[in-house]
Amino acid sequence: MNVDDLSKSLKKFKIIDQIVFGSMLGVCSVIGLYFGYQDLKRKRASKNDNEVLNFLMGGRKMKVFPVAMSLIASLVSGILLLGASTEIYLYGTQYVYIIIAIIISAVILDLIMIPVFHKLQITSVYEYLQLRFDKKMRLFGSLMYTISSILWLPIVLYVPALAFNQMTSINIHKITPIVMAVCLFYCSLGGMKAVVYTDFIQIIIMYGTLIVIAIKGTINVGGFLNVIEINLEGKRFEAPDFNLDPTTRHTFWTLVIGGAFLYIAHNALNQNMMQRYLALRTVKEARKSNLIYAIGFIVIILLCCYNGLLLYATYYNCDPLTTKLAMARDQMLPLLVMQTLNDIPGLSGFFIAGIFSASLSSISTGLNSMACVILEDFVKPFRKKKLSETMCIVITRAVVLCFGLLGIALVFVVQNLGTILQLTLSVPTACFGPLFGVFLIGFLFPWVNKRATLYSSVIGFIIMMTFVFKVQTEMALGHIKFSIKPMSTDGCDYEFNSTNLLPMTRISSSASSIYQISYLYYTAIGCIMVVILSILLTFLLGYEDSSKINQNLLAPFVRRKKEINEENNENPFTNLQ
Repeated sequence: MNVDDLSKSLKKFKIIDQIVFGSMLGVCSVIGLYFGYQDLKRKRASKNDNEVLNFLMGGRKMKVFPVAMSLIASLVSGILLLGASTEIYLYGTQYVYIIIAIIISAVILDLIMIPVFHKLQITSVYEYLQLRFDKKMRLFGSLMYTISSILWLPIVLYVPALAFNQMTSINIHKITPIVMAVCLFYCSLGGMKAVVYTDFIQIIIMYGTLIVIAIKGTINVGGFLNVIEINLEGKRFEAPDFNLDPTTRHTFWTLVIGGAFLYIAHNALNQNMMQRYLALRTVKEARKSNLIYAIGFIVIILLCCYNGLLLYATYYNCDPLTTKLAMARDQMLPLLVMQTLNDIPGLSGFFIAGIFSASLSSISTGLNSMACVILEDFVKPFRKKKLSETMCIVITRAVVLCFGLLGIALVFVVQNLGTILQLTLSVPTACFGPLFGVFLIGFLFPWVNKRATLYSSVIGFIIMMTFVFKVQTEMALGHIKFSIKPMSTDGCDYEFNSTNLLPMTRISSSASSIYQISYLYYTAIGCIMVVILSILLTFLLGYEDSSKINQNLLAPFVRRKKEINEENNENPFTNLQ
């Protein structure tokens, strides 16, 4: 059998698999209908019911555990489920040290961001920038978030469609509109509550999918000890690499330091995530949710990493990427499922449901948060008259629809781009890095000049966007490649065209070394650049009078204790202009 025949024989998406996958989409739709009906009934029963607050924030009465599960589901997309496993298969276990960064980011979120944002009772996290700085800075923050979301949304949609194509041969542009239609349906009807509770169902499916793959795959390769032995022989297990070279893709320092900056920005300063913390009643509940999120997310990372070891234990002597049995790196895990789970009815459908669940949760969260940001930061501040509840709901649902359709259209662009995991973490980071710097100044440096902060953030954004797109161009042209672990095709039992193995050394024939800096450092670079430049410009433009800053806008350990009691009684929104 040749590789093409084998590939065709593996694509068996049976009726039972279709039913399992369709059931997941159906459950999501039913949840949207249920919460949409509940909101309508509550509105009819009470004229004082705040429909917009219910749609965007769940009435600020959400429960801790569902929100924690929603936080995990929002951050875990199909990109991570597919990309992290392939990462271990190709590069080894160095990536697993990212869990230290997750712990650090959760601690900082607990100490600084949650108490500050929750006390202000804001809806959009970028309202903080107006309270702390001015309208221009708020607009800048919201614009950065919008740009990053537009770049991120089609990538999240594309990845599960790629897996679906690998298993069924159905064109990705046929499945993406169907999945997005379901997402738009329950997001538009049920708002935040529908998003959170569909996320809850979807994260359960994700955990189930990863566990089933781990158990069945381990049995197929001869047991857990065999998985460990094969990976030891293949040198997949790695001790922490303490190399300080920033151009090394993954080292202990890039993962811990760069990863900490990355996860703080994506979790604490991202409307997608913080909106859920703000939907809880108290700071205590938000902190509990943060703890559960951190533990649950680490479990997901560990499961993905183990499945990466399982990939190598399965294909150590017949690399599918070399033989072209898998046409893209992110099709490795779907291939494993096709070869190991196809003999059990419905499990292939369960896997696809899990991958799409991961992406649906991220997309629905993004659409709901985009609706919030557009309404609160781009519409309301520029309206002289107060918008009616009905008009606000119309705007939010229109935003959900428009950005959903835009995401489908941009899938055509993403299809022609490079490595998915690195792409999704690097391009939006060009926005989040400088934005992190702005928030850091807001929390820690009350004396830094407002204009200096704005100028620095704009400069930082332009530099980082230019840098990131230059890196992606160099990668697309093949000027930057990264070394992978040894692969073999000696044990293949099917015919394939002889091709060269994937490159084993990094190539930078025309790329400057600066463009080889690890993508995990992008957030840190953008952040530090803005902070340093803001401080330098403050020396020229003059200092702010820190005594006029509302102490509730600063990190708890920066506040002047003698003024805290007075400031606690003030309404922070009195500073809005």
